[in-house]
Amino acid sequence: PAGSPEETPWAPFAALGLLGLVGWRRRRGGARVRGAVRGRAARVLALLGIGAAGLLGGGCDVDPFCTNCVDAGPDTGPIDSGVDAGVDAGVRDAGPPDTGIPDAGPDGCLEVEICNEADDDCDGEIDEGIDLQTDVNNCGACGAECAPARAFGACVDGTCTIGTCDVGWFDLNGDLEDGCEYRCLPTAEDDALCDLRDNDCDGEVDEDVLLDEDPTNCGSCGRNCRFAHVVSPRCDTGTCTFDRETDCETDFYDIDEVVENGCEYACTPADPATEVCNGRDDDCDGMVDEGDPEGGATCGTDEGLCSTGVERCVDGALVCFGAVTPDTEACNGDDDDCDGSVDEGNPGGGRNCGESVGTCELGREVCRDGGLVCEGDVGAVMEECDGLDNDCDGSIDEGNPEGGAACGESRGECVAGALACRGGVLVCEGGTGPTDETCDGEDDDCDGSVDEGNPGGGGSCGTDVGACLPGTRQCMGGSLVCVGETTGGAEECNTLDDDCDGSVDEGNPEGGASCGSDVGACSAGSEVCVGGALICSGATGPSVEICNGADDDCDGSTDETFDFDNDLNNCGDCGTVCSFSRGVAICDMGSCELAGCETGWVDEDGSAANGCEYECDFVGAEICNGRDDDCDRVVDEGLTAPSNFCNPNGVCAGTSATCGGMDGWECVYPGDYEETEVSCDGEDNDCDGAIDEPFPTLGTVCSNGVGACQRFGTVECAPAGDTVQCNAPPAGASAAEACNALDDDCDGAVDENPGSLIPTVSVGGVDVMIYEASRPDATDAAQGTIDGYACAQAGVLPWTNVTWGEAQAACQALGAGWDLCDESDWQNACEGAASCDWSYAASCTSSQPLTCNGEEYDASGAAGDQDALFPTASGTFAECYSVQSGGGVIYDLSGNVKEWTRTERGSPDVHAIRGGSYNNVEDGRRCDFDFTVGDDNFAFLNTGFRCCRY
Repeated sequence: PAGSPEETPWAPFAALGLLGLVGWRRRRGGARVRGAVRGRAARVLALLGIGAAGLLGGGCDVDPFCTNCVDAGPDTGPIDSGVDAGVDAGVRDAGPPDTGIPDAGPDGCLEVEICNEADDDCDGEIDEGIDLQTDVNNCGACGAECAPARAFGACVDGTCTIGTCDVGWFDLNGDLEDGCEYRCLPTAEDDALCDLRDNDCDGEVDEDVLLDEDPTNCGSCGRNCRFAHVVSPRCDTGTCTFDRETDCETDFYDIDEVVENGCEYACTPADPATEVCNGRDDDCDGMVDEGDPEGGATCGTDEGLCSTGVERCVDGALVCFGAVTPDTEACNGDDDDCDGSVDEGNPGGGRNCGESVGTCELGREVCRDGGLVCEGDVGAVMEECDGLDNDCDGSIDEGNPEGGAACGESRGECVAGALACRGGVLVCEGGTGPTDETCDGEDDDCDGSVDEGNPGGGGSCGTDVGACLPGTRQCMGGSLVCVGETTGGAEECNTLDDDCDGSVDEGNPEGGASCGSDVGACSAGSEVCVGGALICSGATGPSVEICNGADDDCDGSTDETFDFDNDLNNCGDCGTVCSFSRGVAICDMGSCELAGCETGWVDEDGSAANGCEYECDFVGAEICNGRDDDCDRVVDEGLTAPSNFCNPNGVCAGTSATCGGMDGWECVYPGDYEETEVSCDGEDNDCDGAIDEPFPTLGTVCSNGVGACQRFGTVECAPAGDTVQCNAPPAGASAAEACNALDDDCDGAVDENPGSLIPTVSVGGVDVMIYEASRPDATDAAQGTIDGYACAQAGVLPWTNVTWGEAQAACQALGAGWDLCDESDWQNACEGAASCDWSYAASCTSSQPLTCNGEEYDASGAAGDQDALFPTASGTFAECYSVQSGGGVIYDLSGNVKEWTRTERGSPDVHAIRGGSYNNVEDGRRCDFDFTVGDDNFAFLNTGFRCCRY
């Protein structure tokens, strides 16, 4: 319609249209916008808005709107009162006729072109000025509204796109149909915080956390890489680890290469870090005193009975192996303590000798000429009666010396006795002497008179208690009798002791008759004698009436003074007290009633029996605080626990937050959780990512015992879980010491006095080793490395490739008398008691080339003849031994290894070699074959030795 708003009946609706448009604009600035105003109502408002151009002028910013949209159904606004007056020219009805706003007349041209495929402004052009490429209400076509869900639309080149999402919403899938579909509140610009949340709202959780390399979130959130004594733990492809060469704390090392226990080995390296013999790991390689540091030197002395040995590092100290050590000097004519003196200091002497019993005196033992003698003692004599032990037998005056003669007299009760030695003097014993006269009809004092002087008589007798009077004792006919006493009678109620028993009026004399009344609570009593008179005792008299169902005042009426209808303390009956917990009580017609409750308490269940039973102050919705906030008798119900509230590591893993009442939300960790780790149990008790970190020695090597008794294990958690223990087995049982480089008797010393440990057989007074000499640490597969002294064992490889000087030194190191065997003594041992040609157990004068280890024996079975060294007394050559005259046997004198002797051949530096070896023919292994000699510097793999003690 033409004309201004003031000139048409549309003016009020134009204003309404303006308000509608402004209101729509304001909603577009809010959090949620959903398209434009729709339907015919929208078109009407739009037209009214155009009709109100004067009101909208002056720069009012109004969003585009729809004026020619097809209705989806009947309009819901005002209804026309009739049919339109004419055909609309600019706005076409899509449904029922408009109602509620009457047409003024036929429609005319609009001032502004709208997008409806019509010439609204009658200028001959259709929809001119409408940009279908950018208009969000007509994007690509008229009426094509660009309004994605939860977003501001943007029309780009005629295509609807998502411009800006509403606050808290994001478009992650790029799908226009669901608009900004992802609800999320951003808290950071990236997702570098490992909290299982999408902090940057990109649809991914914790994607910026480097779980493969972040040591604080290694493999999963909260998994903090921690190891005992590791400075810089690392995360390698999601696994916690560290560099054992660079990441350990100072003075800690990873010896066992087990990642879980970190740098478990505490060690401060020495300066320089070179291993010395001190029981410490100087180079911090996990081994103590390895390689026998500082060992190998000669030790001990060869003075007296002693001989030198070789130092070896054992248990942190240098121990002298193979030495014969000084012993305590004994009285034997030898220098036992190896100080150059014999029997000095009176060894074994100085003790008392003889006897010190009685009159005897001790002497002193003195070492004389290798034996002990007693000097300065005093001996025994015949016993006398003098209080002394003259014969030194431990008894004084035994046998009654000088006693036995008669003594004393016989009269009256007296009898004669005999002399006896008592206390060093003679006394008269065995008789009966005079005693004081007694009233017995006998002459006790042996004076010829009987019971003279009234013995025992004259004193008072009887009693003076009560009415009684005493008499006097008289000795009459050998007995004492009471003369002149007064006795008592029956007791009466008179305050007197009539029966003289010390008690007055006992037994209630003359009493017992009934007395008093039996009405009501009263009861009768009986007469009792008190103070010499009879009184009524035990009767119950009247008292003040109380509420108890009894006639207390004995007047014939019961509880007559009480109001049972109103008395709170006796409501309806005696003792019925009206009282309700936290309530106000009354007594109404003999019944207790609940009249009200105290402040803060309610009678929630409606029962007076438990009074006002529920305490509650309503505060609102339930929260975790240990209170019934909503007064529904349930505390902290229906609550949702917060996520990521509890520690996810160690024993804490899987713990969810629980409501702890007044303490609020809390994490109830399992019973083995510890705020500071103190338990040793293979668990991360303090949930810090490290296991048993207070116990850095876990897994290290430990042992029980020393020497051959030593048993090894590792340090583990003790059963109590508060410390560590060594799981090594108990120390083994000790054995007799043997010459084998082991501490067999577990006393901390190895092969002490080795000469005493060598098995020998006596041959013509010379002790000959039963087996070929071997190194102390030899085995059946290796000759060993320890030198310095020789051993002799069965089943080990003998000591070969040794010079004559080395062999002699090894023999002499065994102690006094030990040396290489003389050639003649060696041959005597080989020939044995049967004068054998070879060292064969039987038929020793006949050829038996395979009985001993020689050139004829093929050691391997491979092609060709393979000769080899065998262990001593090998079972392969079980008959290779010589039998001696005493029955003992000596092994391997023929074959296996040639043996050095101490016999010179032609010059001091050439010595005889006997016995033949594993690569000599049988004739070269004969006992009498003496053609082999060697320069003292000669050493070969088939040449060894045997020792003898002279």
